[in-house]
Amino acid sequence: MAHLEEIDPDTTSGVWTVVTRTSTYLLDFSEMTLLRAPGVGGSTDESWAVSALRRDSEDIPLLGVKSCRIGESAQFWVRAADDPDVRTWRITTPVVSIERIS
Repeated sequence: MAHLEEIDPDTTSGVWTVVTRTSTYLLDFSEMTLLRAPGVGGSTDESWAVSALRRDSEDIPLLGVKSCRIGESAQFWVRAADDPDVRTWRITTPVVSIERIS
């Protein structure tokens, strides 16, 4: 398992975990999916509120990564799971750790 400082926007393979201040994200580039586990994050600081987002704890179609770097908010380009014509950004709280798990 490799701990990294960032995920390159050109990444096309592997399964990655991205832990933010408030949540953990699982990115699967083979399946092109993103899963968010809210409240499973890298901070016990109560000043970071956990937001509820549509499709939490479900795989949603991942279109790409604009940026994902430790210490910054990650930006993931996703498609709405229930409407393939709707695309949007998922912008996270600051990233605490990035790990490639396969």
